[in-house]
Amino acid sequence: MFLRFPCVHRLVSDCMLTPAHNKRRVLLVKLSKSCTVRCNSDEGQTNPPHPGSEQASRQSLLSRRRRHLSPLERISSLLPQEVLSPEVEQLREQTRQEQDGDARRDFTQEKSEAGTVSKLEDLETHVASDAAEVPNTHEEDILPGESFLNFGELVIAEYRKKIRVEFRKMFQLEAGSRLQSSWGIILHDDIAGQPAGCFLKTSRGVSISIRRASLEDYVLYMKRGPAIAYPKDAANMLMMMDVAEGDCVLESGSGSGAMSLFLSRAVGSKGSVLSLEVRKDHHRRAILNYERWRKSWSLHRGQQWPDNVEFHNADLCTASPLLSGRAFNAIALDMIRPHLALPTVLPHLYPGAVCAVYLANLKCSCSIPPMTQKEAAFGLQRT
Repeated sequence: MFLRFPCVHRLVSDCMLTPAHNKRRVLLVKLSKSCTVRCNSDEGQTNPPHPGSEQASRQSLLSRRRRHLSPLERISSLLPQEVLSPEVEQLREQTRQEQDGDARRDFTQEKSEAGTVSKLEDLETHVASDAAEVPNTHEEDILPGESFLNFGELVIAEYRKKIRVEFRKMFQLEAGSRLQSSWGIILHDDIAGQPAGCFLKTSRGVSISIRRASLEDYVLYMKRGPAIAYPKDAANMLMMMDVAEGDCVLESGSGSGAMSLFLSRAVGSKGSVLSLEVRKDHHRRAILNYERWRKSWSLHRGQQWPDNVEFHNADLCTASPLLSGRAFNAIALDMIRPHLALPTVLPHLYPGAVCAVYLANLKCSCSIPPMTQKEAAFGLQRT
């Protein structure tokens, strides 16, 4: 005598009420037809389920909680092992084999991924060890003798919009200071250690060019008392006087020290410059500007700027004792009345040498006729 298992029939009837699960309904119908229990007509009761099979099914159910269970697995896990037909056992065996195959593939994939990760870690370790031994590629791009910006150097910050200069400022790098502008702020600590000519962004995201100050930049932006001899005029005077390395040059009218610096570079370490200034405040300013430039230049070059300028607070017209015993290859005069000093300086000028006079004003109070602005620099040659 065969009887249907009541729980199976209830599950099948509940699942059949849902028409969307067609596949599940077919499986459950097949399962309900095949899952039968042989009854004992003599005893009038079914065989009790084996306790070991029930425990195994529960363990199997607990082990599969982490993944989605099929309808076959959900129903067969609730039934004892003895009540399952051979067809159901065959289906369960196929499902178990598929699961074992998936598990083996997952294990193989995890093992290969672990091997790949270990290879990558070994590669990174190898690259890191090589990087510790091999110098940085950025350091290889540095040209021989190139140096980075250091504290104490004079630098120029410049911002251009298209071809127009919107902002330009000269300053000295100092630890803890900052560059302030209408386009934002840059810390001096961020500038130090950067190569010259780099671009740094301000707090407002504007890129500003940072470079070392040249001698032309320095004389244009340094602190000054009187008006200076501008680079274009100083270059004309140097060409007119034909100053070369090793020459001895006399300058009258130190002013803010601009012409003194140009002459100092022209004569070099083997030459000398004698600079006279009648005013004490101008004399002091010229010395300060000269020393400040020498300090900044030595930080950049690693060697001292030639200390070849001798500053004196004196009037050239009455400085005959100071000039006695000296001869000059060239003389540069930046005075209001240069004709008054000519009788004093011409006897100390080598034959054929040039005395260049720089006049910034358009009117002259000397016997020389007034000159135009283009004729502000002219030479008087001794015959």
